[in-house]
Amino acid sequence: MSLSLPRLLSWFVPGLLWLWLFFHLHYEWTLNAQYNYGWAVPFLAIFLAYLRWPDRPTARPSPQRGWMVAGWVLLASLLPLRVIEEANPDWRLLSWALALTVVIYSLSWLGRIGSSGWVRHFAFPVCFPLVAVPWPVQLENAVVQNMTRAVAFAAVEIAGWIGVGAFQLGNVIELHNGFVGVDEACSGVKTLQAAIMVALALGELLRLGTGRRLGLLAAGCLWVFLCNVLRATFLVIIAAKEGTAALERWHDSIGTAVLVIGMAGLLGIGWLLRSQEEDRRAETAPTASAGLLKRIPMTGSLAAVGWLAVIFAATEVWYRIHETHLVQLPTWQVQWRTEREWIEPLEIPEATRAILHYNDASSAAWEDPAGVRWWSFFARWNPQRAALQLVRSHTPEICLPAVGRTFRRELPAVVVGTVAVPLRFRAYEFEQNGRPLFVYVCIQEDKLSSLTNPTQPAEWSARGRILAAMNGRRNLGQRLLELAVIGFNDFDQANAALIETARRVVVQNAPTG
Repeated sequence: MSLSLPRLLSWFVPGLLWLWLFFHLHYEWTLNAQYNYGWAVPFLAIFLAYLRWPDRPTARPSPQRGWMVAGWVLLASLLPLRVIEEANPDWRLLSWALALTVVIYSLSWLGRIGSSGWVRHFAFPVCFPLVAVPWPVQLENAVVQNMTRAVAFAAVEIAGWIGVGAFQLGNVIELHNGFVGVDEACSGVKTLQAAIMVALALGELLRLGTGRRLGLLAAGCLWVFLCNVLRATFLVIIAAKEGTAALERWHDSIGTAVLVIGMAGLLGIGWLLRSQEEDRRAETAPTASAGLLKRIPMTGSLAAVGWLAVIFAATEVWYRIHETHLVQLPTWQVQWRTEREWIEPLEIPEATRAILHYNDASSAAWEDPAGVRWWSFFARWNPQRAALQLVRSHTPEICLPAVGRTFRRELPAVVVGTVAVPLRFRAYEFEQNGRPLFVYVCIQEDKLSSLTNPTQPAEWSARGRILAAMNGRRNLGQRLLELAVIGFNDFDQANAALIETARRVVVQNAPTG
């Protein structure tokens, strides 16, 4: 196939769309360890498409109008998606909408240049990048909690069979000499998602039939789950015999060994399921005649490239116009030390720093009054594209069940008038050792529209996210204050203590202009 300018330009449009999608996803791949495997997906997809190229079917004449109309409808839908994306880089529903749009456009483009036979032939490598799109939050939370609890349960049972006493507290395993968290003992969901990627890629490399691919996927997920149970059990035994301090010494070695075993097992399962008949059929498939490929008119390709430029330029103009109406709120921070209580500064774990990537943070604990224990965390993010994504990743519904607290309900929000600015706290009730644990979370942006009430709830629903795009709110910088208290019997008592505590610890910064 000759590489003429029109053909090169026609390939340029889907290439730009894939670059846009991967750039959008790379924040999640970088910031969320669960999706670090995503960095390998684009290269695997290219490799899988390269393997399918020699035995592609011959392009046959077919009407192009339908493919062309579908392509332009999809390109038109990218304008609202881009506007919403700028305000909501962390919205996973939008990630799926963008990914599916790019995938369907690529398939329609293949239909234009090579007919429906090309669509069927290259469908798998085109759809394969969907494995790197983050799962919807509700699905991910359900899988995370259920799988980690299942791993903890299995590890406790196996440890009991060999005489090691252990007790499960949610996702935490209690031993006679300390605790082992499931996040330390295994990263079950992370390896599960990576196993799904590997199983799908392996099924394509071996050219398995649909049934055998599904069998490989199911067997691979089960095998990886068993490997994580093995890893958790080993670490529980080590912690029971050598102390929890020994976990740091053994954690990486056992993790690497289990990873090797897991991947080797996947390869073994794939080899057992491979289809010799399909391999031979793939090897003898006819090669397409490059000369029969249909050209996409150069004017259409130029128009598509120009439309993509308009999308990004219009989005930038939209937000810049709205940013002229933003006002800087009084900046504030938290001052832990007071004359009334003894404050214990807490060291923030390196894992938390790596996950949240904040610009500044502090944490402390204290008791006030006697028998009432407080815990606090404050963090600040400068205006940046990933700031909103980072601050929203720190939610008690996800973090606290992972360390053995039981989520009970979300309570009415509480607004506290401080010397700096009114702060709106989301309120949650958990259970810890049979007692209510109240958690208050305030997330506030550093800038607001002059028409916005600072105590108005920041909606993370679909409606709130779309309104943020319509109002041109992006990259505003965020502050997070989280307060947790145990020792009160009801929500009203905890609320009164929260109001007093927040007014005492929140102080206003000097004006910055």
